Amino acid sequence: MARNKVKDTGSSNDCQKLFLPGGLLSTLVHPYEYREAQMQMASAVAEALERRTTLLVEAPTGTGKTWAYLIPAALSGKRVVISTGTKTLQDQLYQKDLPLLAQSLPRRFTYSMMKGKANYLCLHRFGQFLEQPTFPKLEIGSDFEPLHRWSMETATGDRAELTALAEGSPLWSEVSVKGDACLGSGCPTYDRCYITRMKQAAAASDLIIVNHHLFFADLALKDFSFGEVLPQYDAVIFDEAHLLEEIATQYFGVSVSSYRVDDLLRDTEREVRFSQPQEKGYLDQCARIVAKSNHFFHHFRRADERYRLTRSFFSREAVTAGHDLLQSLDLLRRQILASQVKSTGLSHLAERIESLSADLHLFLAADQSASFVFWAESRKQGIFLHASPLDVSALLGEKLFQQEIPIILTSATLASGLSERKDDVREDPAPGGFDFMKERLGIGAAEEVALASPFDYEKQTLLYLPRHLPNPLSGTFVPAISEEIIRILAASQGRAFLLFTSWKNLQEVYRLIAHRVPYLLLKQGDQPKHALIESFRREVSSVLLGTTSFWQGIDVQGEALSCVVIDKLPFASPSDPLISARIESLSHQGRDPFRTFQLPSAVLTLRQGIGRLIRNRDDRGLLAILDTRLTQKEYGKSFLAGLPPSPRTDRFEEVQHFFSTHPPAHEASGMPPRGQT
Repeated sequence: MARNKVKDTGSSNDCQKLFLPGGLLSTLVHPYEYREAQMQMASAVAEALERRTTLLVEAPTGTGKTWAYLIPAALSGKRVVISTGTKTLQDQLYQKDLPLLAQSLPRRFTYSMMKGKANYLCLHRFGQFLEQPTFPKLEIGSDFEPLHRWSMETATGDRAELTALAEGSPLWSEVSVKGDACLGSGCPTYDRCYITRMKQAAAASDLIIVNHHLFFADLALKDFSFGEVLPQYDAVIFDEAHLLEEIATQYFGVSVSSYRVDDLLRDTEREVRFSQPQEKGYLDQCARIVAKSNHFFHHFRRADERYRLTRSFFSREAVTAGHDLLQSLDLLRRQILASQVKSTGLSHLAERIESLSADLHLFLAADQSASFVFWAESRKQGIFLHASPLDVSALLGEKLFQQEIPIILTSATLASGLSERKDDVREDPAPGGFDFMKERLGIGAAEEVALASPFDYEKQTLLYLPRHLPNPLSGTFVPAISEEIIRILAASQGRAFLLFTSWKNLQEVYRLIAHRVPYLLLKQGDQPKHALIESFRREVSSVLLGTTSFWQGIDVQGEALSCVVIDKLPFASPSDPLISARIESLSHQGRDPFRTFQLPSAVLTLRQGIGRLIRNRDDRGLLAILDTRLTQKEYGKSFLAGLPPSPRTDRFEEVQHFFSTHPPAHEASGMPPRGQT
């Protein structure tokens, strides 16, 4: 992981000077505002890099945390991997922030960006597609021409450049590299490959921008040198670090799926067409594997989207079907190895079959141990079977936090302010409030910094907690909150995020208010996420309904977002396979799962959701939480302690007064609101 130790050239004092009025940052950011919390964070990051320690920084919205870690990293003299939670932030750092910093910082540094293989055009697969398209021209429609033009112009091969290609286009999966399909150094286009160039650039860079998925995919492969993706590095900075446990869990387990089998067979058929067009034996065996795969995965199919796999799923018939599939895959592998016509593509397919078979064998042979949870997903692409670790803390401790390299974790929400003591509810995320995150991630000794918000929530916001609504478990809850939402939107004149804890509630509320609200309603799923956000920004009076991913990573400033409504407290569903297994595990340990896991997780999620409202010092807005448990249940105090110091009310008249004293700009100017029908 770490390279030989390098000399540190940055210091916290030198770093602080760059953030003072008249310093470097004031020349880069316009308009510039001196932020003491930003300078404090930069100093803490510089010290952690110098002293090779682990640092957790909770940096509320408005801190300017991006510059607070980029500048110390660039000054450190170390090779630093900067890992983000989203590709959007990754692109912003690489395309906007770092070019600006590289032109201005006294110390010269180099930087590069790495994404997963599926984000890049594969020249080998694209060449095969041009010779013999997998899809009929009618099926790929208008996608091919923009792809073909772009392929002749791009210098990076990065899918993010190809805005003309429809999101989810099946054509991209045919010309990019997925999973283990890359031929590596044996590929005929290896020297020209965009992934090869990406790795070469990273190996020569001081700062390497990745996302959490790529980082943990690499970390999970560290035991196998052939699988490493990232070059050796001296330090890691995790932005949006609240996502780490969820993403790490994906990469430290075993997964097999009908989609993975189908993908392997499609690539086999493609390779056979080019290397042995007269050979029918492979194609016949592929057809047999399809039948065996369908029979095996049928035993694990259920109507639910996500479900726990108990011992009853692993019946004798299911296990026998799994071994039949293994035998059929092995026969195809032996056919390939025995072939008189050799090709790099076929040899690599034999390796992929071996890897798939090993994972399937482990899945079938694994006992229902206390350390793993077995579960399944039913998606459009097929059935996905998983064996996921219940707890990644030991793995992360061993593979990451005990490696004696500096590691910085930052997010707007890292401190839950809770401990296992029922009487210990802190009024702010003070030192000790990071205990939950440290335990979940396997972090031992670490420095902790909780920065103050730069916003004046007492003047900028109002928190509305209605008391007249039914309990969220009541059958009348959704109709009641729909009526309340209509009242709120009338007062706010649209301009609102409606955040839901379930897709079911979102759909039902949308159905009940759609024809009664005189504003443009934008619903998650109707358009790609970025298109919805852009429409929401443009149409000032519009209302956006979202769940899950819309609770975080969205930055809408100004009057377009003047109200955030949350349907209920975001407790993870106990029926979710991973959640239910973790609850059981904590109970068996004699610990209170609600206090030690469910409650702090929900507190952090709620803080993420409310963070959508105030994004700069000029923003004003209403936060409405429609869950009466917040004020009626004892545990509601834990949520309230984590909320900003907003004035609170349960009177709707105060909501109306709040908006009447600061009407929308279009009303003040006499212009009709955009998006109103």
